[in-house]
Amino acid sequence: MAWGLEIASDRIRLSRADLRGGRIHLRRTAEAPVPPGLVHPSVKDTNLTDVTALAKLLRDLGRRAGCRGWVRVVLPDPLFLLRTISTDELPADRNAARRFLCWQARDLLPFPAEQARLDYVEAGAGPDGRLRLTCLIAHGGILAEYERALKSADLLAATLDARSVALAQAASAQLASRSTGLLTAEGPRATLLMVQEGRPRLWRILAADDTNGDQGVRLIREVADSLAFFQETEDVGPLDHLFVHGMGPRTVEIATGLARWLELPVSALDLTPVVASGTRPRGIAEELTRWGAALGAAIRPW
Repeated sequence: MAWGLEIASDRIRLSRADLRGGRIHLRRTAEAPVPPGLVHPSVKDTNLTDVTALAKLLRDLGRRAGCRGWVRVVLPDPLFLLRTISTDELPADRNAARRFLCWQARDLLPFPAEQARLDYVEAGAGPDGRLRLTCLIAHGGILAEYERALKSADLLAATLDARSVALAQAASAQLASRSTGLLTAEGPRATLLMVQEGRPRLWRILAADDTNGDQGVRLIREVADSLAFFQETEDVGPLDHLFVHGMGPRTVEIATGLARWLELPVSALDLTPVVASGTRPRGIAEELTRWGAALGAAIRPW
């Protein structure tokens, strides 16, 4: 059983869980608010305005939950890049493979390749027979900011993942078909994540704010345009299903609009069926889905 920790712009969440028999067994949860302005997700700029303040929040939350030592950490999507890289061969040693893929991705990065930190999963062979790898990439200096805060809180990052990737892991039972989409929002941003054969493949980060009161029409159009782009340029076939998550009272409205526009099955993501009923901590039975990223980190297999 492992701890999953989500650090978001407005909140930190801890969950202790494991995966058995295809069901998530959730043993403990704890959360705390994050003061506005403390966490600014960015792919190349400083993310934390006060590392010491975040460390104190993490330390207090860990003590309250009984969590010390290794945790699997989830960070906001906008500080990561998700890219698919094709290659004829890959070094057998995983560290050597990471260095090789950073070099391969050098023209795709907004910072020098030597400053990148990368992890990957295999995405199968492409139409040309070359090996495809889905790579999650971040600036090493930015990840080090979070690691300093964790260390000061007596916590150590076993893994560092993007929020939507961890959420997809928690929802893997629903995303197990050949080609599935997950549209998930956090604050003013939404991530459209493509999942193929249960593995993350592509994403696009979109604006989720409804500043013009357009009932989500702009977001729906951007999702449709993104899916068309993926199909045309990235060898992605039509979706079997699209799930929507994290938009509060707009979630069902956005899902309904997307179903009409895209003419495919769209529904709000619900994690209740995948969490074993006898293991749900008191008080969060109706709010399981918002714990999805922390749950996904806790049960992470890759």
